[in-house]
Amino acid sequence: MSGTVILAIVLAVIVVAGVAALLVTRNRKGGGRGSDLRRRFGPEYDRLAAERGDPKAVEEELTGRVREHDALQLHPLAPDERERYEHTWSTVQERFIDDPRGAVQQADQVIGGLLTAIGYPSENRERQLDLASVDHARALGDYRRAHETTTAETSDTEALRNALLGYRVMFEDLLGTTEHAHAGR
Repeated sequence: MSGTVILAIVLAVIVVAGVAALLVTRNRKGGGRGSDLRRRFGPEYDRLAAERGDPKAVEEELTGRVREHDALQLHPLAPDERERYEHTWSTVQERFIDDPRGAVQQADQVIGGLLTAIGYPSENRERQLDLASVDHARALGDYRRAHETTTAETSDTEALRNALLGYRVMFEDLLGTTEHAHAGR
């Protein structure tokens, strides 16, 4: 063999080894589409993974959400509309003292109205939440826990208080005023 052929073989081996090392490093760091989606969606990714048990199905679902979300015409609230929602939210919190269950039910309705006002489609509430997860995945986990409590027949006042805190996290995230830490307990 000539020196040129040997040099070409050595270079090819070095390139292949370099690519292999890069792939191993990327996999160890969690690189790739799945880890990007996991970072972006956080608890929503984990919820779907537990529900579906198939990482590929989760990735396809979340990628589809991103595509559908990107086609939406979302918009911030007009100042007067924002003020109206903030006032309504204050009323919900005040109502909690006398009617905790009614307050959390109203909070759930306020979130639905706010999502619609921002531009998320309202025909199917679950799809609305799925699309909201693209921008609000972390707060959506708080919302989902709150909603479970709201629909449970036996929730005590403390559980309802935590639900209201979860709704507040979602409310503030939708308005872009995330003053409070996530209520997830």
